Amino acid sequence: MLWALDVDLGGWNPVVRVMPFVLGLAIIGFTFSSVVRTMVIPRDRVSSLYAVIIRSNDVVFRLLMRIRRSFATRDRVLAWSGVMGIILALVVWLGSFLLGYGLMIFGVSEGGFPDSLLQAGSGLFTLGVMGQPTGSVTAVDFLAAMTGPVVIALLIGFLPTLYSSYLSREDQVLVSAALTGAPAWGPEMLCRAHLINGADNLPTIYRDWIEWTAQVRLTQSLYPALNRFRSPVESRNWLISLVATMDSAALRLAVRKEEPEVPTVALLEQGAQTILSLYATEVEIKQALPFRRWRRRLEVTLSIFGLSAKHDSSTKTFTGPSAGLTPQTVAVAKALSIDNLRGRVADTKGVFDEYATQLSTITREEFDRAIDLMKRAGMPIERDLDEAFDIFRQERGRYESATYHLAQILYVVRAPWTGERTPDTHVLWPTLAVEQLDNP
Repeated sequence: MLWALDVDLGGWNPVVRVMPFVLGLAIIGFTFSSVVRTMVIPRDRVSSLYAVIIRSNDVVFRLLMRIRRSFATRDRVLAWSGVMGIILALVVWLGSFLLGYGLMIFGVSEGGFPDSLLQAGSGLFTLGVMGQPTGSVTAVDFLAAMTGPVVIALLIGFLPTLYSSYLSREDQVLVSAALTGAPAWGPEMLCRAHLINGADNLPTIYRDWIEWTAQVRLTQSLYPALNRFRSPVESRNWLISLVATMDSAALRLAVRKEEPEVPTVALLEQGAQTILSLYATEVEIKQALPFRRWRRRLEVTLSIFGLSAKHDSSTKTFTGPSAGLTPQTVAVAKALSIDNLRGRVADTKGVFDEYATQLSTITREEFDRAIDLMKRAGMPIERDLDEAFDIFRQERGRYESATYHLAQILYVVRAPWTGERTPDTHVLWPTLAVEQLDNP
């Protein structure tokens, strides 16, 4: 409807022109809030404008990706998504400032809207293509001239932060590939560790991953664009590597009778909270929760955190030593979950009376195949397989659902035990070390 602003208003009329000025001021305030919340304020809440930008960018690249047939070629298309999302954000922000300042200049001048827009662009981008402003336009022009360089300078300072976090993330993924495989798979990590007599070092490896998960949760909650920065090789991905390492910890906890080491339990807790928090951020971006009844919003929110109604046959209460953990450890895990739910649902403590942890959908056949590989690698299986399977399903169920959804949103490599993809792509298995041992 901006064409209507170019009509002859019979000279400058403050009553008529006050509305464009107020509208322009509102657009500038809204855009400035988005810029600051995205690049300056360290909070894990995405601005609505930036969420629209990310979602629009995702839709475009999803459509472009579908033209390709193989995952490798689709991955090459999606490799542009993260960078283009940042460029699109800059374009939208500057375009919004241009529109806002154009409306403000139109509101305090006697010229038409096209001239006001040109005057705003001349100031915003410091081009000097228009003559010297006069009267009230001078103040607005000065603000526009200050805004453009500031936004670009913030972005220039923002990029090194992103790439520093990206390199730190990918460094761990690359180093861990020697054990986890490419793509990463939890049982393969245990097999390789036992084949090279490195199983005793697994708690130390898990400790390194604990620090890594905390860093990833912090940076990628603050900067969702990092979720769309893909690994240099299509068979590697930070989410798949994290899940594989957590699966190895869950399997190790399930098959051993000894009290689990602190790093093993801590990795499962911190890793689960990382996956759940990042999935919650993606749900916020997709705006999945607004305009739903309170009960439905509660169910969706809890499903993000791996919880569902206890009357659901697919759930099982996460309590007691039968899950491979001491009651004290279970109490700490419950407290951590309540802390992370606080602010997302009301009565966070009460939800555990009505909701329980979902069980993993991994089948017994898939579990038995993994156990067979682990036995061939020399790993001792101390528990009865039925009991071990129950413990593993319970542990993995706390992060499986969010993992599958997050893997689909980001369309990462389909490693074993990582859910389906749309459009469909085949499961890519890592090279199994025990098969190389059997067939030298």
